[in-house]
Amino acid sequence: MRSRFLVLVSTIVMVLTAGSAAASEQWFGQSPEEAKAPVGVAEVLADSDALMDQSLTITGRMTDVCTGRGCWAVFEDNGEMLRVKVRDHNFAIPADLRGPAVAHGVLSKVEVSPAYAQRMVDKYGADPIVLERLYELQLVADGVRFLGDS
Repeated sequence: MRSRFLVLVSTIVMVLTAGSAAASEQWFGQSPEEAKAPVGVAEVLADSDALMDQSLTITGRMTDVCTGRGCWAVFEDNGEMLRVKVRDHNFAIPADLRGPAVAHGVLSKVEVSPAYAQRMVDKYGADPIVLERLYELQLVADGVRFLGDS
């Protein structure tokens, strides 16, 4: 009986580990059609006017993911944060993923309400400048790839 229990536990551990490895090897959504060198979130935000409405691949640490439908994630790099929104709910980002990741899509400026801006500052630690400008920069993503735990 004990050996069956150990086999069961070993099998569960292998399945969980394989699932984690599989998550780091696949794109959620589409993989990019062309390989572009990823740009860090801090660099994107520093040059957002030049990159606006352009297709790009970003890199950063995924720090938060929508727990409802997996429709957004927050990428952080050198203290700068960028929301990554899933284009048209075409895929879901697993809610438990945290760590290094890349995403590809189009950088966009999205108008937000004062209430939304306040919630972003209070709940998610967004830069308080959003309260004045009432817009948020987002990458509208066609795909996200988790690179592994860290």
